[in-house]
Amino acid sequence: MGIVIVLTILVLVIPIFLPKIKGVFGETVVAKLLSELPEDKYIILNNIMLKTEKGTTQIDHIVVSIYGIFVIETKNYKGIITGTEFGDKWTKNMYGKKYYFYNPLRQNYGHVKALEKLLGIEETMFIPIVVFSVSSQINVKVSKPIIYTSQLKKTILSYSHTKYTELQIKQIAGRILSANVDSKENRRNHVDMIRTTVNTEKASIANNICPKCGGKLVDRKGKYGAFKGCSNFPKCRYILNK
Repeated sequence: MGIVIVLTILVLVIPIFLPKIKGVFGETVVAKLLSELPEDKYIILNNIMLKTEKGTTQIDHIVVSIYGIFVIETKNYKGIITGTEFGDKWTKNMYGKKYYFYNPLRQNYGHVKALEKLLGIEETMFIPIVVFSVSSQINVKVSKPIIYTSQLKKTILSYSHTKYTELQIKQIAGRILSANVDSKENRRNHVDMIRTTVNTEKASIANNICPKCGGKLVDRKGKYGAFKGCSNFPKCRYILNK
């Protein structure tokens, strides 16, 4: 009798939790791939939840890099994936059975807009990417990056135009972590990030390097006395008062 009850519970519970388990597994695989990126140029943030005007939004992965901010949505699906760029729903066809899910491009666009508002950074600085499991067959009509997990690292490394300094990406990552409402661990990481940022800034100043843009700090005289300013003025207006 006991075995029958257990089996009955499993039959009822597994279908409910299996999609979540698959999703977590897919995110874990992607997180492992992202951890292989150079730490001095890429800061990896996993499972970030932000408050929005409509409630909250959960972002699988954010890679804050000197080349831009990658916003990654992970789908650990099997079967044939079909859909269009502006369609509300996409389809997963597996063994002749169809399942519908929300368009991940639109979903990820919502993530970008939430980060844009939080950080006050232009949308062009974000690089949205949707990643599917290699067990799926992608057959979609879109212009945005839809890739397999095996292509993720190469795709990220293909961006080589520098947009931020190392100090700036630490500051951006710190602001995201401070806004995360989901993880105590990330909040501890935020404190560590602040300490690292402060130490990095002090080291830059000691070497006459602008902590804001990486330019050279030079001696200047102003209305209120001597100070050090960035050689990239007026593009960079960093000032260190003596």
